[in-house]
Amino acid sequence: MNKFLATALIMMIGLSANAQTISSAQVKADVARVLENGYKKISDGDIEVKVTATQFAQLQLPDGKITYKVVSGGDKVVPRDIKRVDVYVNNAFVRSLNLPVQTKVYKEVLVARDFIDREQSVTKDCTEVKKVDISMKMDYVLEEKILGKEISTKKAFQKGEIIDKRFVKMRPDVQRNGEVRIFFVSNGAVMISIDGTAMMDGMCGDYVNVENKNYKKVYNGKVIGENKVLVSI
Repeated sequence: MNKFLATALIMMIGLSANAQTISSAQVKADVARVLENGYKKISDGDIEVKVTATQFAQLQLPDGKITYKVVSGGDKVVPRDIKRVDVYVNNAFVRSLNLPVQTKVYKEVLVARDFIDREQSVTKDCTEVKKVDISMKMDYVLEEKILGKEISTKKAFQKGEIIDKRFVKMRPDVQRNGEVRIFFVSNGAVMISIDGTAMMDGMCGDYVNVENKNYKKVYNGKVIGENKVLVSI
């Protein structure tokens, strides 16, 4: 064996000794777990993430602790998406992966107990609470507590269909030109509250503009109850 081949063989043996092989299935499971943990911070539903494919059967990486960082698409729940994920070993960047991901979010929301006609009142009698996948309608579902309000439909709902708030009419928690109490919060503590006027309609969870009655200054805050708006400062 000549000197060149001997040197190459030694280098290959050394690289092999300092490398690790990760299966596609393991990468899928680890990245799904990272995404699920991130989504739990922005959604109160039960999250189920599945990485549907990889472009490799095995991943060759240097020896050491492997971590994954989602660098695009990790800040918003999307039912089907391509996520860019960076791979690190011992905190050193190794490579990037583009992975197709399917996400489902399960939550207890209002669905039609039976057929609900257009212009019909939405009540406890015609609805029920079921745990369903809301990933396609995350921002438009209604929970049971909403049944205390006056609600009617703008379209017909089939049995088992999620009650989509875009297609119902209800009295808002905050009404345009109506009086509201504005609560100013800093670091989680209420600093002061003042009287104000709502500049738009809004339901609990919506963000609306409100005006300080005395100084006519406009703020944007979150509706937290009937005629109550929280402004972070």
